[in-house]
Amino acid sequence: MDSIWHLTEQDFFWQLPEEKRDFLSLVARLSIKKNQFIFREGDPGDAAFYIEEGTVRIFRISPTGKEIIVSLRQPGGMFGLAEIMAEEKRIFSARAITHCRLYRIGRNEFKSLLRRHPSLAERVIETLGRRLRYLGEHIESMMIGDVATRLLKMLICLSCQHIQDITSLERPLRIPVKLTQEQLASMIGSSQQTVSETIKKLKEDGLIELLGKEIVISRPKEICERILV
Repeated sequence: MDSIWHLTEQDFFWQLPEEKRDFLSLVARLSIKKNQFIFREGDPGDAAFYIEEGTVRIFRISPTGKEIIVSLRQPGGMFGLAEIMAEEKRIFSARAITHCRLYRIGRNEFKSLLRRHPSLAERVIETLGRRLRYLGEHIESMMIGDVATRLLKMLICLSCQHIQDITSLERPLRIPVKLTQEQLASMIGSSQQTVSETIKKLKEDGLIELLGKEIVISRPKEICERILV
């Protein structure tokens, strides 16, 4: 697990029950419809969000009008952390892929929470560091890596909720969110056609299965060994 620590992300409040109770006493509870914006690029970065249910995509629009998906946030994930800590405007937009239940906490309340709970401040640093490491590797792979490697690494990230320990890699992993090939292409900097051809090859090699619109990683351990070479 040490070798893929930056590809997996547990619940933000994992092993922090007291901190979560304090957090929940300060939040506003939101019900977000599918395709509804949570915030847009350029909005004030005055709050962070914890996902109780649903999936959120973080993205920006390129100068040519193309949507570039930076990441997906799933249940147990926090997003909006960088801007709330830096007190800067949003550089990305956040939009619900599915119906979501979110907890919103304002900047002042969140920083007060961190002062009361140093362990939570450490978790913020750990989370941002993990995401920065992944982003750095992702940029590098876009310059020198192949599409298959980028796609496999992203699929491992999306299945992180099911990776609890090394034994989790011994059995198939289901991707908990349904994405179009166009969305997959946006996330790895490729084209829909190339992603389609890559998925077909990975399926033929027995590395993934397609169950309707769902993707199942058939041999996650082998994939991890491949993407970490």
